[in-house]
Amino acid sequence: MDLVGIGIGIVVGAVIGYIIAVVTRRASSPVAAVAESSETPWWDVRKTLTGTQLQILQFMESRKESTITQLQEKFSFIPDRELYYRLEQIVLMKFISRDRKDGEVIYVLNPDYSGTVEDDKTVMLPQGDQN
Repeated sequence: MDLVGIGIGIVVGAVIGYIIAVVTRRASSPVAAVAESSETPWWDVRKTLTGTQLQILQFMESRKESTITQLQEKFSFIPDRELYYRLEQIVLMKFISRDRKDGEVIYVLNPDYSGTVEDDKTVMLPQGDQN
């Protein structure tokens, strides 16, 4: 019986060791570390936006927050599916985030990016009430 217990202990220990090794390797992956430490500056990423994406982002820069309905009204010349696709690309680039408020989808300008835009005197943000 002692040999069976020792055998089970060895197998369980090996499995636990393997799991710990895999988790540790992923956490300390050089690729992940480089990706986290070498964030591309906002302005370099912003240069990669298409014309339509840039229009949407500039609208969001002036509003800080907008519902999907407001965006659909503002960009009525863009089919809804395309607008959603463009918004999702901007979300993936982390310029804006998507949330839900009072049962409606809202998009919010990333505070880190917003601070960068407001601090850059070369960017002209519209003044006054933006409907």
